[in-house]
Amino acid sequence: LLHEQAAQSRDQRSQIIREAQALARVSAPNVVHVYDVGELSGQLYIAMEFVNGTTLTQWQQQPERTWQEILRMYLTAGEGLCAAHQAGLVHRDFKPDNVLIGEDGRPRVADFGLALSEQDPRTLLGIDSGEQAVSASSQGSPAANEPEGVVQGTPLYMSPEQHMGKTTDTRSDQFSFCVALYEALYHQMPFAGKTLAQLRYRVLTGEPLPPPATSNVPRPVQAALLRGLRTQP
Repeated sequence: LLHEQAAQSRDQRSQIIREAQALARVSAPNVVHVYDVGELSGQLYIAMEFVNGTTLTQWQQQPERTWQEILRMYLTAGEGLCAAHQAGLVHRDFKPDNVLIGEDGRPRVADFGLALSEQDPRTLLGIDSGEQAVSASSQGSPAANEPEGVVQGTPLYMSPEQHMGKTTDTRSDQFSFCVALYEALYHQMPFAGKTLAQLRYRVLTGEPLPPPATSNVPRPVQAALLRGLRTQP
């Protein structure tokens, strides 16, 4: 069910329905499928696939996971993210909690609650999935698609442009993907900070922590991650 404040005007409601219909056209094995979208008694709804399983966060925390298993799982989830991109959608809140793994072992990218259409950057889907996205104050220049002074997303995984309130695109999702994969492979976040301000500073200055010396993840994988974590898209 969509937050009422996300669809206050008729134009907003129509746009949200169009964007949800666009997501429904993303027919990919690694994206949670949208079956129907509509309005009933003034309430906007989106009917989606139910995935009986766990989250990528819980899956990767199992101690027996090897770096090879983790990398394969993330690459498969990345195919779902790519499918959304090809449909013109930017997720803007990719993180392991937003990837569901069914009993069949197949990951599906879910919770497009902050999904943004590349064709119309003013559109914002406000889907109430039982978990609210973190909002943080920003002193950067706000983008036309966001309320002034408000950044939407999960700070630990947000791209530099999200921290600054600038326009996002598919490269923003790639940054978040690399943050999540870095965390899964090295058991630490690439950017550390005790406060949001410290975290934001390290993201914007491009100062990721070095991988643990004991890590057996190959250097080419590390190099790819560091490339994806660069400040400049």
